[in-house]
Amino acid sequence: MHYRPTRARINLPAILHNYRQASHLAPKARQVAVIKADAYGHGAVEVAKYLAPHVPAFAVAFIDEALLLRSAGIQKPVLILEGVNSAEELKLAQQSDLWPMLHSANQVDGLLKSDGLDDLQCWLKVDTGMHRLGLNPVEAQSWADKLGRKLNKKPVLASHFSCAEEFHSETNKHQMQQLFALAAHLDCEVSLANSAALYTLPGAAVGWNRPGIMLYGCSPIPGKTAAEMGLQVAMQVTSQIIALRDIEAGETVGYNGRWQASQKSRIATLAIGYADGYPRLTNSSSEVYLHGQRAQVVGTVSMDMLAVDVSHLPQAAIGDEVEIWGQHIPVTEVAGHANTIGYELLTRINQRMPRIYQHD
Repeated sequence: MHYRPTRARINLPAILHNYRQASHLAPKARQVAVIKADAYGHGAVEVAKYLAPHVPAFAVAFIDEALLLRSAGIQKPVLILEGVNSAEELKLAQQSDLWPMLHSANQVDGLLKSDGLDDLQCWLKVDTGMHRLGLNPVEAQSWADKLGRKLNKKPVLASHFSCAEEFHSETNKHQMQQLFALAAHLDCEVSLANSAALYTLPGAAVGWNRPGIMLYGCSPIPGKTAAEMGLQVAMQVTSQIIALRDIEAGETVGYNGRWQASQKSRIATLAIGYADGYPRLTNSSSEVYLHGQRAQVVGTVSMDMLAVDVSHLPQAAIGDEVEIWGQHIPVTEVAGHANTIGYELLTRINQRMPRIYQHD
């Protein structure tokens, strides 16, 4: 039982709809559902259970996230995007049908020196320009040959776009050319397209794709709304008004008096703050939604509370539900007012914020 009136409502059918949209964009490829970072704040176990009948595999960041899925009864293969770093992790990967994405000579060498891994499905990360993780194409070719002789399956060659959201990036073309040339030479499958690339680079959407943020109803392309991209919002964060007060012109609201009323105003206090994932550094252009209208966030965001100017909503009352982000206030919009991205706000959702799941 949760008594505080702040919730994250998770629409699981919307996530499935968005997964099917990814499949529609690349019908000849397979889509790995990326559920790292607790399914981008939506709850990895619940999301995985709902999607499991519909997906060939999931992807997480590291092995702890994968083992959590296994302990919850999720049996589909799980790709580990950061690979494994010890013989113990390799053994767990083999036992639990986990697919490590190897990104360094140390990781590959560790696998080659281990026994009993003949049936392990591994992926090989190729650095084609992101310069974050991965072997350069020459190194990758050498290691892929050795892995092919060691294992019963050739590795999947994977890379990551640095500018996937850009429709006409020469960098993207160069990255595609490098990976596809290497894959053709080694006769290996590829994995290159993320959410943005599924829209901007259909030529890259082959083999295994890795849709992530789009599964949760967020547009991966700046300037494009989720609805324009055929996506449904999966998370609605709501709170309630817990206090109302009238202030005079010239009075301030919140810590350090950052916001000053230019006229007599009515201020609503909401039961949500930066400890719940709402960005403290949001500017005074951020808004919430109640009674069919938007209302401006005012003053410094507190740990547990948020102030909103409801002067234009005389019907506003204590107990009224307020959308913080969701159908009417896109999370990407809130993030933009804090100079960040929707990914960050979604993944800030923690155990303090109860999740309510919609299954139908």
